Amino acid sequence: MTASIQFRWLGVVGTELTANDQTLIIDPYFTRIPILRTFFCKIQPDHELIAEKIKHGDFVLITHPHFDHLMDVPDVVHNTGATALGSANSCQLLAALGVDEQRIRKIEVGEKLSLSDFEVEVFRSKHMWVPGFTPGLLSPDLKPPLKAHSYRMDEDFSFLISIGGYRLLTDPGENPAEVPSADILFVFPYRHDVYYESLLQQVQPNVVSPTHWDDFFRPLSKPLRPLIQPPKWPPISLGRINLTSFRNRIERIYPPTKVFVPEIFQTYNLSEIIQA
Repeated sequence: MTASIQFRWLGVVGTELTANDQTLIIDPYFTRIPILRTFFCKIQPDHELIAEKIKHGDFVLITHPHFDHLMDVPDVVHNTGATALGSANSCQLLAALGVDEQRIRKIEVGEKLSLSDFEVEVFRSKHMWVPGFTPGLLSPDLKPPLKAHSYRMDEDFSFLISIGGYRLLTDPGENPAEVPSADILFVFPYRHDVYYESLLQQVQPNVVSPTHWDDFFRPLSKPLRPLIQPPKWPPISLGRINLTSFRNRIERIYPPTKVFVPEIFQTYNLSEIIQA
């Protein structure tokens, strides 16, 4: 196994893995546009904040091109020289936002990618319905700055990342049919027990880590707080996401696993998380 694999949670879905001086980043997003601006205004990344939070990167994986997953990627690529990998819409958006085409790579469901020491398999995911952010073609005349709804999704990916003998799976989306096994499962913490029962039996993870639980409309200058629970019927609960409740549910549904909630920007040794 690789001697040391470092892991950082970057907030929202952002994930950073470092092994043998190579860094893989997924969906970095730090700018955190206020919610009203996402409906009515053109939005721009916080260049200084992005440069502060990401010092090095070799590869950036994009699960899908919504603004809270892609908007800060051009700065990361520009600052680090990383290569960004994503769907056709993601690539078109990156090019429109000024990323050098040599730093953009289109990927598709079913691909197996060798990114230095990282082996990545690309799976199809299904995004939850979000009003105003339905999938479709991009506008042919994209010119920055863009509005939030201009970051339109085509594909939504789940990534199985293998590194140093460990396997990490990003959130497999709504109603996943076939899901690979993994040591760590990153999953959204606002779905029903039936969903988790099926998913955990397939993945059989040692560790489950909640992701996309924090309020990404609230700036990083303020303490993190959970998102308001997305609407479901019948409702799981009212109010904001409750991570204690999520932990209890997961460990009851699948006792072999443990729930790990990382502190934002804290560096962890991956083997210690899995073997604890």
